Amino acid sequence: MKKLFTLSLLICILPLSAQKNVKIRKLDGKTIDSQILQQRLSHLVDSAKIYGLQVAIVNHNKVIYSSSFGYKDVENKKKLNDSTIMYAASLTKPVSAYIFMRLVDKGIFSLDQPVYKYLKKPIGEYVKWKDLADDPESFNEITPRMLLSHSSGLPVLRYLYGNKVNLIAKPGEKFYYSNEGINLLGFVIEEYTGKKLEDIAREEVFEPLKMRYTSMIWEDRFETNFSNAYFKDGKKYGSERRENSRAAGSMSTTANDYTNFMINLMKKKGITSKSYLEMLKPQIKVKSKRGFGPLKDSITTDNDAINLSWGLGIGIFDSPFGKAIFHTGHGEANQNYAVAFPESGTAVIILSNSENFEKNNAQIIKLCIGETYSPLKWLGHLDPNSH
Repeated sequence: MKKLFTLSLLICILPLSAQKNVKIRKLDGKTIDSQILQQRLSHLVDSAKIYGLQVAIVNHNKVIYSSSFGYKDVENKKKLNDSTIMYAASLTKPVSAYIFMRLVDKGIFSLDQPVYKYLKKPIGEYVKWKDLADDPESFNEITPRMLLSHSSGLPVLRYLYGNKVNLIAKPGEKFYYSNEGINLLGFVIEEYTGKKLEDIAREEVFEPLKMRYTSMIWEDRFETNFSNAYFKDGKKYGSERRENSRAAGSMSTTANDYTNFMINLMKKKGITSKSYLEMLKPQIKVKSKRGFGPLKDSITTDNDAINLSWGLGIGIFDSPFGKAIFHTGHGEANQNYAVAFPESGTAVIILSNSENFEKNNAQIIKLCIGETYSPLKWLGHLDPNSH
């Protein structure tokens, strides 16, 4: 009996990919053996100089494959594993949107109530957000729906605008991907509820979904198994250790933990069907050539075929395999991607500690689930000078 228990414990510890050879179903119904995928991904990680990678694949709303490649500490040759803490970057945003929708379901917030009504003081009295008082009429129009769909007119990052956070468009008029907008919503949540975002996230998401290695802020327990990040030339960036919650991108997690969250979204659990209808429907069309940078104002029809748009906190596109939801996560050197197809219960979640990931993302997601419809050009992953 004891031997049997030890064996079952060992099986639980081993990554799924090492437990047995399984057939992974791609979007078109074709399959690939997990051991073949393991070999191909391992070769790609080595040849592309991706320093470390976590990959989780979902078939029929269940994790079918989970594996890690490369190193969490290149200098000391310490291998990355499935429990290694990675920086999520903007993969935080869909989680923050889901938190907000849970609070909507509880009657605490409304999507269309102007955000100023949730604040204890006029916006100009908050040092971080005082620039928004320069145009009070426009600021008073901003709603949580606009913040979550990146249509509030706030800039992507204030440091790109002389460290100011003035509106760059009228609220509700244009899609401008905005970290500042999502962070403002996080601030509103904390200010109105009187609770820290990290505590709300733990109660509303991480504990219910058994995301044991996930937090909105850095925790001491992560010290035993965390990953450094590396620039494309191999120079060490280090690890992100956010001490304050930011709804746009302070989370640390693992690919397996984040997969629990994506499966929950695909199964439409945890929030009401009305809230899912809002979250996963196109709120605003995306017409720009790129999501970020100088081409954010250039208009294109390139993505009309996939109906690229934004829901609440998450990107949406159409494919021959049904509607897909996606998000990227781009840090200084950490680069991540998640895409899911709810109709078939198929998804792939990829976390990397390497600036060399994005230019190889197309190859990786194609290998994993045969996915070729993600708007990677719009994300800048296909640019010659992409990170």
